[in-house]
Amino acid sequence: MADFAGQYVPIPEGIPPSNLSTNIGAGSFPATLTLALGSYPEAASEGTPQPVVSIEHRNLSGTRSEVFGGQLFSRIIVTPRVKALGFVLTATQFAVEVWNTFRDTDQTLETITITGDGGLTLEDTYGEPLLYGALDSFIYQATVPSSGAAQIDQDVVFAFLSGIGGADLQVTGSRITLFSVAPDWNEGMEETLEYLTDVLKSYNDSEQRRGLRQLPRRAMRYRALALNARDAAGMESLVWGWQNQPYGVPWWPDSQPLTSDIGEGTFVIPVDTTDRMFAAGGLLCILQDEYTFEALSIESVAADSVTVTSPTQYAWSGGPGTRVMPIFLCRLPASVDVSKWSSEIDQIDLSFIGEAAQAAPAPSISPTQYKGLDVLEIAPNWANAPLKRTYKRSMVTIDPKIGPIEVVDKGGTALVGQEFPWWLDGHPTVTAFRAFMLRRFGQLNPFWIPTWDQDLVLANDVASTDTGINIESEFYTRFFFPTPARRFIAFIPIDGSGNVYSQITGAEDNGNGTESLVLAAATGKAFAKGSTMISFLTLARLASDSVAIKWDSTDHAEALVTLQEVPRELPS
Repeated sequence: MADFAGQYVPIPEGIPPSNLSTNIGAGSFPATLTLALGSYPEAASEGTPQPVVSIEHRNLSGTRSEVFGGQLFSRIIVTPRVKALGFVLTATQFAVEVWNTFRDTDQTLETITITGDGGLTLEDTYGEPLLYGALDSFIYQATVPSSGAAQIDQDVVFAFLSGIGGADLQVTGSRITLFSVAPDWNEGMEETLEYLTDVLKSYNDSEQRRGLRQLPRRAMRYRALALNARDAAGMESLVWGWQNQPYGVPWWPDSQPLTSDIGEGTFVIPVDTTDRMFAAGGLLCILQDEYTFEALSIESVAADSVTVTSPTQYAWSGGPGTRVMPIFLCRLPASVDVSKWSSEIDQIDLSFIGEAAQAAPAPSISPTQYKGLDVLEIAPNWANAPLKRTYKRSMVTIDPKIGPIEVVDKGGTALVGQEFPWWLDGHPTVTAFRAFMLRRFGQLNPFWIPTWDQDLVLANDVASTDTGINIESEFYTRFFFPTPARRFIAFIPIDGSGNVYSQITGAEDNGNGTESLVLAAATGKAFAKGSTMISFLTLARLASDSVAIKWDSTDHAEALVTLQEVPRELPS
């Protein structure tokens, strides 16, 4: 039998070709193989010897080689390593896990040290020294109280006997005080949305506008009234102790009852959020009275509940006596006046200025559009008549005092400003109105709005196929038609069956008390002259970056907005 020397070549340590990691140690070793081959006879027959293989075995010690998780083991891991609490209004709890990831070594915890400002406490039910077996972990409960330093910045260090580092936790946040005094609803509450726009005007009144804020600043104003000594003292103490810091102010119009009982340690708050200002990343409060409440950060919002980032600290009873409200961060001005009606009665007119870039819902709406621009179709509230309309021209008057007066009309047309008051009945209407105003980005984006006046009076009924109308003479052909800003009209049926918008392309005074107007297209709808109002459809923007909504109660609101026409931006 012939012997041949062979060499076994091992696969290198590491991830095998299948890209699957392994959790067992792998060893490399040489091996010598002896191959024996007998001689073959010329003719094979049953029983002829076959090739045989003999293997020489040796026992060798292997070495552990890290393949996956090498950065995880052989250290102490604290989870979380950094805890950013955001805004803290009431006591906040969170869990801290300390894990000994050494696979073969026990570790002994000697001390837990807390440094910095914030008042954080750690519930340590285990005591020190504490033996952490290999791969053991322990969970601690951390609590940050509602009162304490305005800025929270603390370190928690877990010191082990072995001296291993990296076993620490940093906690940061800002402590906020809840301004829990409710509005005097006899005076209502006013909310404000405010953008910032740079408006550049040219010689002929053309404009270029640049929006400087992507998110509005929100503010609120209301009168707070305290009718007993305790409440009066409590209200003044809130102003005295926190005036230079941001408050958490409940959004009182969105107050909703807690729909069912919840216990301590609850993460899901049952409440109807429809058309309310709850938003992920924002804040909410659960409140029974001025002194009984807690505030929590919002993780997510569903139609019938809100999930919070930390558990409730108290148990709460469902029903109208327990209210759930969104919270906004606001500041008071440098000067706050308190009206003292007696030794026990205080009154404060509060003007809260909202912090920038706060989380708030962005309701999506699909308003009617005409020629690519939104149309505001909410009719004004005539209860506050008369409404104010202003015609303003950019004119230069040259008056030498001793000769003729000369006027230079720079713009060529009047710039019309008009106040529009609206009655907003119910939260769905307020939500739609607020959403429309948010789409304006202050003065930036123009939109169509009917004047809601009887600007043109029909002389005859209009058929759905008519491409022209007859109106009672009012000098339209002479004065209005030459200006493109008065060639767009809205047919408004008094039965509310839907407006139709159109453009006038021609006008003629018939000389018989009527005028004939040519439309760009048929109306597609019949209109009776006795039940149809025709208003000019004007292209306008907000005259101010600020829009105010005045809440008369938690269900009804009013708004008064001044608009400015932009006649040089009419679409073709």
